[in-house]
Amino acid sequence: MNVAHAWSFVERLFLIALVVLFAAMVAACTAQVIWRYLFDDPLVWSEELARYLFIWISYISAWVAWKNRAHIALDAVTYLNRPAVTVWTNRFVEVLVVGYCLYTLLASFQIIGITHSQPSAVLELPMSVVYAGYTVMALLITGDILVGWLSGIRQSMAPQALASEI
Repeated sequence: MNVAHAWSFVERLFLIALVVLFAAMVAACTAQVIWRYLFDDPLVWSEELARYLFIWISYISAWVAWKNRAHIALDAVTYLNRPAVTVWTNRFVEVLVVGYCLYTLLASFQIIGITHSQPSAVLELPMSVVYAGYTVMALLITGDILVGWLSGIRQSMAPQALASEI
């Protein structure tokens, strides 16, 4: 199994996780509404759970946006209609993003270490579980870029070909 196939499996797992997290957040919010208005007894834990699920959904969605090159700033150069310039600027952006992700990973590991013994207010989850969402996002974005470089999948693509891949 090559790197691209293994990475494709990881991507599918996280896309499935994104759907599961979203469904769980909707279920928690729905339960909160039902218990509050029908039973007049609001759930204590549902708001905190929905908030933490939303945090994870946001981080994984940021990776999905990166994977699909849907961030608003990433297509600014494509309006020049110069494929060679676009390819080089895409590589430059990827180098900057990998550098940023790797740099911030160090800080996120420190935050996870510090907050591991700090429980959340209601669910009493270690806060490191919540903060780990950023770490996962940074690893996914870095992995996407590195696998693209190693496999050559995105490296030789012009923006139009990349858009048709999505």
